[in-house]
Parts: sequence; structure tokens; C-alpha cells
Amino acid sequence: MTNKLVVPKMSEVRVEGIKAIIEQLGIAKAAFLLRENMSQNVDYLEIKEQMFVNKTAREIYAEIKRNG
Repeated sequence: MTNKLVVPKMSEVRVEGIKAIIEQLGIAKAAFLLRENMSQNVDYLEIKEQMFVNKTAREIYAEIKRNG
């Protein structure tokens, strides 16, 4: 039997993340944080390459499960 890798929907992750940020920081600080991060010109593909060099999706998932 093969274990399937389940990738969550990005929209669900985004909503859950924003809720967590609001709970931890409060609405005002969360708004400032989100505004600041949304306005940054970031190359996500470059960041992804730096963070996950030569790692498979399965390896990344296993690391998340260990640390989560």
C-alpha cells in the first residue's frame, strides 16, 4: 500500500493562517503585518529554491510532520 501525499488547498491554508495571525497579534497588528507583507515585491520562486534545494515534496512533507 502506498501512502498518498495530500496537499491542502491554498485558500484554506491562507484563511487558517490569517485567523491564527489575528488571534496572536490582534486585528490592528495583523492588518499592519499583512499589509506590509502583501506590498513587498518578492520572488517566491527564488525563495522556494533557497528553502527547498534538492528536496522532494515527500521530504518536505516529512519535515513538516516532524516539526509540526
